[in-house]
Amino acid sequence: MYSNHIKLNRKKIVFFLGVIISIVCLWLFIRGIEWSLLKNALKDANYWPIIPTIILNILFFVARAIRWQGLISHIKTIPTVSLLSITCIGFMANNILPARVGEVLRPFLLYKKENIRFSTSVATVIVERIFDLLALIIFTVVVIALLPHPSPNSFDTSFQISTSTVNTTGEPIVHSLKKWIVVFAFAGVLTIASLFFVIINPDSFKKVLSRLCLFLPEKYKDSILGFYDSFVYGLKILEKKVQTLWIFTLSLIIWIISAGEIYILSFSFNIHLPFVAACLIATCLALAVALPQAPGYIGVFHIAILKSLNIFGIQSAAAQSYAIVLWLISILPSTVMGLLFLWREGISFREVVKLEEEIVDGRLEELEGIPKNTNDT
Repeated sequence: MYSNHIKLNRKKIVFFLGVIISIVCLWLFIRGIEWSLLKNALKDANYWPIIPTIILNILFFVARAIRWQGLISHIKTIPTVSLLSITCIGFMANNILPARVGEVLRPFLLYKKENIRFSTSVATVIVERIFDLLALIIFTVVVIALLPHPSPNSFDTSFQISTSTVNTTGEPIVHSLKKWIVVFAFAGVLTIASLFFVIINPDSFKKVLSRLCLFLPEKYKDSILGFYDSFVYGLKILEKKVQTLWIFTLSLIIWIISAGEIYILSFSFNIHLPFVAACLIATCLALAVALPQAPGYIGVFHIAILKSLNIFGIQSAAAQSYAIVLWLISILPSTVMGLLFLWREGISFREVVKLEEEIVDGRLEELEGIPKNTNDT
């Protein structure tokens, strides 16, 4: 009872911290708005580029589903459509509900639909996030390396931005980023090496983990070690070199698609960012949305886009209108697709809300102790 109370309090603290961060970011975004200029920017925008942007947004989820299929292939063959359904439902839940419920909802639905153990399902999602991180690190290193060296006129010539929307405030930031490129590269190499060491010698890592867990009650120690075993099982896919290369390539494609959305939408507001700038903005946005925040990434998403565009000298009115439209494109399609797939799966939204309550109460841990059926993988 006491431990559950601690968990509940911790989750509530994280939730309220996220809400506070979102409110602060939203205030920082709104306080600089000149509403007449924002209205004019939205009114004068060319909205045709929104169509290919939405298509890329849909392809983003398709690519994630195909990659997840590859990560699960050594466990079970699952149709892409089924994984696309679960992926969209998970992102929809993140958009609407607190506690990042979508991150647990996806492995839970995989457990329910495909008879894969819950801990193993969670492990595949964690491995997916590791590939996201690895690809993001490499993506960031390449992008920073390709950014032109700052010069007094670099943001007027190297970046072909409409002269009506330019100021020059980003040169020092680009210079600082280039200094950090070695650190990013080292982090990527270290992460990749650690993963392969775990695969090569999982028992040694398990012994170290067991020593670190000595002070914990036996119940929690067994849960952590059991999860480690499932995690190692999820990493088995890395033993297949061709499959690993395919999954990593898909991970890079996912980030390129995200940058493509940012790049194409820039034409709506006469910003005309070069693709390398769109890639850097995608990286900044990915780091920002990883923070605790309110559902729908409200506030944090907006300020991340605003400040990223400021690096390339985009003035507030253009940047703010762009950030609002990009946020809508990022949230609405995934939410609509998630709700449609929810209906297709025969799951009510009330069941999803109930699951969110179970996550907050810490009751999902009981799943591993409940046998679904005799065919549970």
